[in-house]
Amino acid sequence: MPYKMLYLARRAKNVAWEDWPRTWKSHAVFASQFPAMDGTIDWMRYTTRIDDPSLGDLPVSTEHDGVSVSEAPVLDTFYGKGFSKEQRVLIDEDELRVFDRYTPDFSFYCTEKRPVDGPLGEAAVFRFLLRRPEVSREDFDAYLKDAHSRLAAEKAGELGVSRWAINFSIEAPPAPFPFDAIEECWFATPQDAAKALKASAMDAVTDDLAKVSVPEGMITMLTRPTHRWPREPKPSA
Repeated sequence: MPYKMLYLARRAKNVAWEDWPRTWKSHAVFASQFPAMDGTIDWMRYTTRIDDPSLGDLPVSTEHDGVSVSEAPVLDTFYGKGFSKEQRVLIDEDELRVFDRYTPDFSFYCTEKRPVDGPLGEAAVFRFLLRRPEVSREDFDAYLKDAHSRLAAEKAGELGVSRWAINFSIEAPPAPFPFDAIEECWFATPQDAAKALKASAMDAVTDDLAKVSVPEGMITMLTRPTHRWPREPKPSA
């Protein structure tokens, strides 16, 4: 079973918005020099928040700057256990050059349910889901994996979603970001993603999520890939 890591990034205060994609990518280049990273990740995308007024008024967050998503066959890859103490110090220093905090403080280590398999596109919508307090984690996961996944598969064609995944946090999420699951929808273009966010079919999906998550606590990110590594992900078996 593959594992995934996602994180909800905010740039460091001294990183200008126009420099953000390049600066973020430079962190990946920096980390890749260490042998512990060689060949251990199957695929990765850094997706930057889309800031395009021409797409209209959309229900998306502007409080964060991007979402990273990656997949690996071994969970320890994401915990950085292959790094030496000296390498970890260097990586931590570089993280604060790029981000507003250390990456473990905004990272989610996950398994996924994929209601719709297909290619990654040129835009992605991520929705970070805050579980309702009266809903147990077991019931939350079960609803998203069963009823909600069926609805996702039903609505994907109408919405133009090429790949639809629901990511479930393996452990307690980081305290500032108490999200137990992250919905991940890929589209061919940013225009397709923006259209989907305005569609009645997406309203039905959002209403369904509200049965087990807090609508006011959800963070929605409209993003585009600005760094890819190293190849297109393999279709699920």
